Amino acid sequence: MVKHSHLKFFKLFFTLLSVIIFNVQLSMASSRVIDVDEEVNFNDPWFKKSKSDEENFKFLVRGLSKSSTGIKVLEKARLKAAEQGFTLFDVLATGDGSLTDTTLVRRFQASNPTNVMYETKSKVYLNRHLKTLDALLDFAHELTHYTYREPFNPYDSRFHLKDFIKSTVEGKGGEVDAFMVECKVLKELSPGEGFMRSSCPKILDTKLGQVSKELGVQEFYKVGSHFNDLKKDFQKFALKEDDLPLASSGDALFISSAWGLPYPVAAVKEYVNIMDRVCKNDKNRIALMQEKINRNPASTEASLDLNKNTQDFRLMFEDFKSRCDKFADL
Repeated sequence: MVKHSHLKFFKLFFTLLSVIIFNVQLSMASSRVIDVDEEVNFNDPWFKKSKSDEENFKFLVRGLSKSSTGIKVLEKARLKAAEQGFTLFDVLATGDGSLTDTTLVRRFQASNPTNVMYETKSKVYLNRHLKTLDALLDFAHELTHYTYREPFNPYDSRFHLKDFIKSTVEGKGGEVDAFMVECKVLKELSPGEGFMRSSCPKILDTKLGQVSKELGVQEFYKVGSHFNDLKKDFQKFALKEDDLPLASSGDALFISSAWGLPYPVAAVKEYVNIMDRVCKNDKNRIALMQEKINRNPASTEASLDLNKNTQDFRLMFEDFKSRCDKFADL
């Protein structure tokens, strides 16, 4: 019998991750029209109940294709989906929020819990309640996560909080990258007041006239009044402030809609949530391994297997304890 451990993560960001942008008044772009098969006002809803999900997404694809940045993101997303045997529309779905949902599936035989295989699957959900321009921006944002974000394995002993926070905020396909793509698309589709009234100018390098990753990273590490709590989390998980030197008490503009917290703080919550589930799954796997050892008859023929199983169990248990002593009710 094959055991399956399903682990959902990046609901953070991955939301995994829509940025809540304060004081965005994109209604100023209401007169902007996309030149596609049908005339569309940016303030019109993108999702129509009379159409299928695929038809609604095709409408967004046509709209996003009017942006040079959008074309690049769409093409990369298509290629990634094709590598996994899917079309782009196979990995898209509508929901009550926008997020990229990544699921790690772990498979092993109950008779051999040490032989583990992993598979990662991702699905992009787009908020069906948005107006067209907001939907286009969320679409570009989530496709950036889907296409570029590097997968991680929380069962690996090298999965640490510092790396998780950095990956979430400034890593390839992380929040800063996704927001930069969002801003580029906005500037290409609505270069006037729509862009200037958004939060994009916060990361705009005025000398170069383009959004800056350096400025984006600085903004996304601002956690406001949560800074003291973040420092306590650093202590709990043996992090030094030098590990994340850009984390600051500056006013937090960018908030995870999954947690309602600045992204570095939300990443800590997500990390703990992931590790709680990982450790519970590993506890179950260790129990299976213990059962296997107990069932093994104390015969000469089985002695070699018993010794190997006992050694495997000891290594598995030591790894489990080193990773899970701070998580779950173990």
